[in-house]
Amino acid sequence: MVDLIGFWCITLALVGAAFMYFVQWRQERKLGKLFASIGSMLLLVLVLFMTVPDTYDRANAQYKTETGPCYVVNNGAKARDIDIYVNDISYETRLRPDIPYGPGIEFECTITITQRLNTLVDYELRSEDGDVLFPTY
Repeated sequence: MVDLIGFWCITLALVGAAFMYFVQWRQERKLGKLFASIGSMLLLVLVLFMTVPDTYDRANAQYKTETGPCYVVNNGAKARDIDIYVNDISYETRLRPDIPYGPGIEFECTITITQRLNTLVDYELRSEDGDVLFPTY
């Protein structure tokens, strides 16, 4: 959810930048301002292609949920460096749990994934007793 809010803030900033550069280009007629406006619009389109499908899926409750025994592993990658294995299927995330985790520690997990892009939206780690240990909701 935080990712979507961040992307929408970036989108609004790019709209503002494109409008500002276009107005400056109309006043000064400098080619650099025109290229900056066009570049902002291209970045805006790119960010919208990433943001709109996930937002649509979340708004219309078009996501799937998987539950089952799981474990959390640090995979060493830079961008998304945590893998959650549920039923031997790996899901990548950036959100590190603030509890001890590793391949030997098993939890009961609930993972919510959008249907269009299959990106990890939220996950929740529970103990064997059903107590919530780490939620990202």
